Amino acid sequence: MTRSRNCLQILRERQLVPLALIAATVLACSDQPTQPSTALSSDLSAGLGASGKSSGAVSTLEWQKSARDLVKSHAVSPINAVRIYALHSVAQYAAVVAVDQGENGVGRASYEAQRGAIAGASAQLLSVVFPDAAAVLEAQLVADGNASPGDTHPHFTRGVAAGRAAGDAMIVWARADGFSLAWNESMRNAPGVGIWSGTPGVPPAGYQFPKMTPYFLQATSGRPAQGQFRSPTPPAYSLVPGSRFQTDLAEVRNISLHRTQQQIDIANFWNLNVGTVTALGHWDEQAALYIAENQLDERAASHLYAIMNAATMDATIGCWESKYYHLMLRPTQADPTITTVYPLPNHPSYPSGHSCVSAAAITVLSRYFPAHTGTLETDLAEAGMSRIYGGIHYRFDIEAGQALGRQTADWALAYDRDHGLLTAVGLGGQ
Repeated sequence: MTRSRNCLQILRERQLVPLALIAATVLACSDQPTQPSTALSSDLSAGLGASGKSSGAVSTLEWQKSARDLVKSHAVSPINAVRIYALHSVAQYAAVVAVDQGENGVGRASYEAQRGAIAGASAQLLSVVFPDAAAVLEAQLVADGNASPGDTHPHFTRGVAAGRAAGDAMIVWARADGFSLAWNESMRNAPGVGIWSGTPGVPPAGYQFPKMTPYFLQATSGRPAQGQFRSPTPPAYSLVPGSRFQTDLAEVRNISLHRTQQQIDIANFWNLNVGTVTALGHWDEQAALYIAENQLDERAASHLYAIMNAATMDATIGCWESKYYHLMLRPTQADPTITTVYPLPNHPSYPSGHSCVSAAAITVLSRYFPAHTGTLETDLAEAGMSRIYGGIHYRFDIEAGQALGRQTADWALAYDRDHGLLTAVGLGGQ
């Protein structure tokens, strides 16, 4: 109890703490390993008096939507959006864990502190990522504080301080995660028959991801952490009829020649490119529906988003490590007669990034909400086929991407169970 009280006092006085010490401060407020849970939240209404607030994860869902809206309005690329969603979600969860130290998880004080923690973490981190939106984000935080009867509750203010500290800690993480690696044309692979090489003078998308710091992946069997679940060697480029490469290429070609309107519609629905909430944002929207349906509280909801989005970030890192390791050319590069529904992505074909992201996300969602597994698996299959309908992927791309995404998510869930996910960023543990 004493450690928790002292920790929260430090967080409340965050503005006096140098940035370098913020991570150490949040570390003292460590989380404990937790199992995925579908348990309904405790009924907080009895401890809320006249406020009339529900016990659901209102603040988590509200601020998660704000992040998706910013990704959409700022036309963030899908893989860069994964990074933002992960940073934001881990900051939210770290903030809730910090204010929960010494609390019993019920009553007005806990309710207000958790709301403040979510708002503080979100406003702090998203304002750095989207500086032009900082004023709007701060206004949203103030509005959250004023939502309760009377003046802003002191425990909401306490939560905001903890949240800002967690947001700052994840900003420190982000500045050292390798995303800022500068492109140099000498990094481009040499051209060759059946080898993806991209467009000279144009940096390939996600070129830095194979060197980025993952949350959970670990070096193993002589591979770097980013390649822990590296996709196996894809079918070799071949002109021989009946080879796996030619069989899958022929499937894309045949669809290209005879696309139905339904296939075009599916391809466009699942494209989720720049100017949308992106693929992970789509699965985050599904998570919001399931969270509301099951009335998860703020801690459970922020935990779900943190493990799902961080696991998906690792899947993206692993996927792009595999892409630039294998350098598989796109179907249209193997057969220029193939047409696409949308522009060709500027990165290698194998494995499918869309499938890596989607499989990782639904693996976590299925673990938390097993009743929805059938629907999630059906959606995953359609999302995978949409890339073949679109003319940009082979079937073996989809299969490998889904396998990598599932493996990475399973690994992340086990890490969270055994160590607590905040350990991965130096903010908690046993």
